[in-house]
Amino acid sequence: MTQDIIKLSATFLGLDDVVTYLSITSDDSPSDEVAAKINQLIIFTNYIVREITREYYPLKHEETVTSSDEGVISFTSLSKSAVAIKDVKNCLGLSVKYSIYPEFINVDNANAKYNVFYNYAPEAIESIEDDIELPFGLDYFIVCYGIASEYALSKGLYEEANMWESKFINSLKNLNTRYTEKRFKCKRLK
Repeated sequence: MTQDIIKLSATFLGLDDVVTYLSITSDDSPSDEVAAKINQLIIFTNYIVREITREYYPLKHEETVTSSDEGVISFTSLSKSAVAIKDVKNCLGLSVKYSIYPEFINVDNANAKYNVFYNYAPEAIESIEDDIELPFGLDYFIVCYGIASEYALSKGLYEEANMWESKFINSLKNLNTRYTEKRFKCKRLK
């Protein structure tokens, strides 16, 4: 999917050399200019995906971990890169009191199992072969709008960047209204 996102973003931006390279299925390495453009697009892809998952649609994860002898759950013991801790529950499923520190979570009981509920940031991609982790329901067109906006801004194309940014923001708002609960007032018939 990463290659499709980079290719679509390059199409939006009119980067024909990048689109041509990504369309062919050979093992040839790209020219230096094309490789530089692809690397920039990958950097902007990481930036946009992190922005979406931190500010708009967080990725959520639940994990069972055991606290240390001091009642500490280290962030390095979690399988994903935690951005926000939402809740900590004991083995009975009851929320427990906890304190968050820069490198760990402090809980009352030592050597006990806890379920930690948290939002996380996806792993950064490094090449077009890597997989992107996106929130459920997020269309990759929205990511491409954000990438196009950042790329145009980096090249000093402010009007084009503004156009892509407005598409990006409006698409995120439309996505938000699509998945929220809607209530309608009951009207009486006369």
